[in-house]
Amino acid sequence: MPPKHDFSLREIKPNIDGGKTLTPNMLTLVEPLYFVYVKVVRASHLPLNQATYVEVKSGNYKATTKYIQGTLAPIWNQVFAFNKDRLQAKTIEISVRGKVSVTNEIIGSIEVGIGDIPTRLQGDSSLAPQWYGLEDKNGVSGRSGNLMLAIWVGNQVDDAFSLAWHLDAASVSVDKVSNARPQVYYSPRLWYLKIKVNGAQDLVVSDPNRKPEVYVKATLGNKVLKTKVSKNKGVNPSWNEELMFVVAEPFEDALILSVEDDKGDNMVDYLGKCVKPVHKITQRLLPPLPSEEIINLERYGVVEGPMEKFSSKLRVTIYLDGVYHVFDEPALFSTDLKASSPKLTPGKVGDLELGILKAEGLVPMKSKNGLKTTDAYCVAKYGPKWTRTSTVVSSLEPKWMKQYQWDVLDPCTVIAIGVFDNNNLQAGDGWATDRLIGKVIRIRLSTLEFGRIYKYAYPLVALMPDGVKKMGELHFTLRFIYTKGSGDKIYQYTQPMLPKPAYTDPMSVYQIDSLRNQAVRHIAMRLARAEPPLRREVVESMLSGRGPVWSIRRGKANFQRVMECLKFLKTALIWLDDLRQWKNSRTTIVMFAAFSVFVYYSEIIIPSFFAFLFLKALHNYFKRPRDILCLDTNLSQVESVNTLDWQEELDTFPSSAPFEDLRLRYDRLRAIGYRIEETVGDLATQLERFHAIFSWRDRRATLIFTLFCLVAWIMFYLVPFRLLFFLFGTYLMRSPRFRVTLPPIPQNVFRRLPSRDDCLL
Repeated sequence: MPPKHDFSLREIKPNIDGGKTLTPNMLTLVEPLYFVYVKVVRASHLPLNQATYVEVKSGNYKATTKYIQGTLAPIWNQVFAFNKDRLQAKTIEISVRGKVSVTNEIIGSIEVGIGDIPTRLQGDSSLAPQWYGLEDKNGVSGRSGNLMLAIWVGNQVDDAFSLAWHLDAASVSVDKVSNARPQVYYSPRLWYLKIKVNGAQDLVVSDPNRKPEVYVKATLGNKVLKTKVSKNKGVNPSWNEELMFVVAEPFEDALILSVEDDKGDNMVDYLGKCVKPVHKITQRLLPPLPSEEIINLERYGVVEGPMEKFSSKLRVTIYLDGVYHVFDEPALFSTDLKASSPKLTPGKVGDLELGILKAEGLVPMKSKNGLKTTDAYCVAKYGPKWTRTSTVVSSLEPKWMKQYQWDVLDPCTVIAIGVFDNNNLQAGDGWATDRLIGKVIRIRLSTLEFGRIYKYAYPLVALMPDGVKKMGELHFTLRFIYTKGSGDKIYQYTQPMLPKPAYTDPMSVYQIDSLRNQAVRHIAMRLARAEPPLRREVVESMLSGRGPVWSIRRGKANFQRVMECLKFLKTALIWLDDLRQWKNSRTTIVMFAAFSVFVYYSEIIIPSFFAFLFLKALHNYFKRPRDILCLDTNLSQVESVNTLDWQEELDTFPSSAPFEDLRLRYDRLRAIGYRIEETVGDLATQLERFHAIFSWRDRRATLIFTLFCLVAWIMFYLVPFRLLFFLFGTYLMRSPRFRVTLPPIPQNVFRRLPSRDDCLL
């Protein structure tokens, strides 16, 4: 299905001053947004002892503080913010009201002209609140009490910005206001908890005449791992197996190790257990391994007295391994590669600055009061630091203008940016899901020029059952400042990306993927407990890659990627064939002369090869890409996919499609599998023919090859190699009039060799 939208990357020209200096600043990459801040502190000498609150109003914007009852001097300490560009009124009215009737009677009010409000400059201390006399209905000041206020004009870097109730979000429920505020989060430090189970001693079994089937079970929270049944069928079994969990700081759980005897028929005999709090487990901060420990096992249902000295024992090595990096993202899209141990943290190499400007053309994600709209916010992650902008309510073109900064420890990492729709702004929303708007944007830092400010509108693209759809554009600025010298840059690239134990004692891909799922759950659970929470679905969308689903579209795209990388080989073979066919006689003669020179002066072949690579790289430098990598619809094969393919790719796992659709998909997979099987079979046939040369299965073919090897042995021994190579090149580049169209003799002999294809059932 052809795309209906423009998915290209678009350069923008925001009004920023970041190009003047490389020094990190609070507003170098974003445009300033000005707000009128009203901080309502407290009141005094109110005439009535009733439930009072403050109403702040300017034009159509209105908000109220919480109700305070039972005092003549209520304290609110609440901040409200008006977007100055959206204010149409010239004054702000601040009223103290009493909740004594349905009309909420006005106790007193203040009116402030917007033009008289002072501006707080960047770097100024907070504005001191002042007492204002409340005017009654007759306009007399002071009779209705006093109100302490602070009113000023500031921008989005003001310290009150993240605490203020923005009047653009006045429709948000009071108890949900925090869900619309900007916030910065940090992922917890993750560790691998390793339990190397060596063996057990002096186990007490219920039936001494039976050989026990003993294994060790490790329980941490709701995660359970088991060793295999010991091959030593006795009371002193051994395993030498390693079990691994992922744990997060602060450590709250306890590790439970239990030794159990499997009697069959779902019957288990519990031989002993031990409980060890995670915060008391030894931490491996440097490469040397901790020593083994012997743990006394507690018997189930047995209360041991103070004189009891005998107990079964478990020989284990338990430690929190900090010399590895705990993957919480796909390895290709990692934003952090450092080890868990603080002692192995590498030094800082630069600063990464991101300016999230706005979004344009967002599609409506929901309907409110009969109107289709979107409550959008943006999340960015690099390393352990997460940033979340404020939620712009009911807007398809939200403006955030927020700037963030990260420390960079390795330039070969990725920053992730995602836009989400907030579905938790009303009291009745409960725990609704925040939906991702488009694909998560990932930008690799190593592809960025140092110090350059990238200013782009990046398309937000999503896969839908009817094809690919553009969900809008995200406008952002990005700058990577490298603070190290040129020598350090080269040294950084020569070092391994992961900690050294990841190479000296590597883990399997399956094990890393299983532990990564544990790490994602830990991070999602911890960040969901923050206030405001970063919701679980948001964390999983930012951290997770593709699920275990089949996609024929991605299969075609990956095949095209391979063919693009091998395109130079195809081009070289076509060029050589043109030389052999003498399609351009002048070119063939020149290349034959060059070939003759290289054969005679063979010592210049390798230097010439590297000189060619150097000149090729130098030539490509002037044609280097200047834009960041963006979605490629041609590479993604979105034009060659039909509706059934989209439905298959977006199906759940396990599938929830109707039976007839599943049957069609299965038949198509069988056809694809048949072609793959035939290709693998042809490859196996050719390889078996190669082995058949030496097996004497076909005696005549092997005899021909043996005689050829004898003649070649004598020829290469007597004739100089240069001469043979020159004759071989001359033979290949001979004129077409001396050629025949039949296959060459070696090919004829090879195709006659037998294979084991006839042995297959």
